[in-house]
Amino acid sequence: MKRAYLRVGVWLILFLMSLYFFFSNIRFSEEFTWWVKITIAWKFDESKIKTDLWGYLKNKWYKIANIWVEPWIDTTKISLMSKGETDEKVNSLSKDIQSFLIQDKYVSSTDKILEQSITGPSVGSYMQRTAKNALIVGLILMAVYMLFSFAGVRKEIAPSVLALVVILTMIFDIALPAWAYGIRMWLNHTVTVDTVFIIAILTTMWYSINDTIIIFDRIRENIKNKAGQKWLLFGKIFEDSLWQTMRRSFGTIFSTLLVIIAMYILWTWVIKQFAFTIWIWVLFGSYSSIFVSAPLVYIILGKYKKERKQMLELK
Repeated sequence: MKRAYLRVGVWLILFLMSLYFFFSNIRFSEEFTWWVKITIAWKFDESKIKTDLWGYLKNKWYKIANIWVEPWIDTTKISLMSKGETDEKVNSLSKDIQSFLIQDKYVSSTDKILEQSITGPSVGSYMQRTAKNALIVGLILMAVYMLFSFAGVRKEIAPSVLALVVILTMIFDIALPAWAYGIRMWLNHTVTVDTVFIIAILTTMWYSINDTIIIFDRIRENIKNKAGQKWLLFGKIFEDSLWQTMRRSFGTIFSTLLVIIAMYILWTWVIKQFAFTIWIWVLFGSYSSIFVSAPLVYIILGKYKKERKQMLELK
């Protein structure tokens, strides 16, 4: 508690850096945007077909965000993301791509097109809206739980303060995996924000609050044990509560890391994506639970300035 402002300051800097790296490199998968994907039974020159297709679609006034061409052994996969289009426009885009392939003699007939899939704007918008609602509802439910669970110590600590801190630290715990994803999207264009990422974030939300609530519960117990005393040194209570729960917190972190490492090493690519996000939370989410949540409550309550002299006198 003696370095509460330092710990919260580091937390804030990490949070702002996380937002920057994520939103400056954000790229959504087809579930959250509108895409046309087509697989052709022929291998093409990647740069040539990409340039020709881009020019053809531009002349037809399509708003193309990006085109990816992935040649394999005897096939070529073309992934195209458009923007600002309607479902009808995306369907027309799909047909025009087929016309381009035949017109420019990339294929002799539509029989060479092995697979084609479309994700329209309505689907992408629905998925984005659903993901945002899930995150918001999760935060609200956590806040409501804190208001009722900690009503017994409202004379000493307002439950609304604890609820606010839980929301702030949870947003931080969401931002850190997002930061790691931002770095990955910057290094590898195939990495995108998809449903696996959202599931991992939701898992992080429910799991990350565990250590925070345990610490707050111990603070509540220690305050109740000292109820009736004329003078309470909140900094000492908070610090003792942290040390009393520290062993359990690190035990939880270590056991969770073992499972995540096994998942990352032994399972498939999708599970690896999930494990990567959870692994980042275990490292940084534990920091917010142990070193930020209680100091932040301490600062918001205004106890840091009032008790600073007494806390510095403690060994």
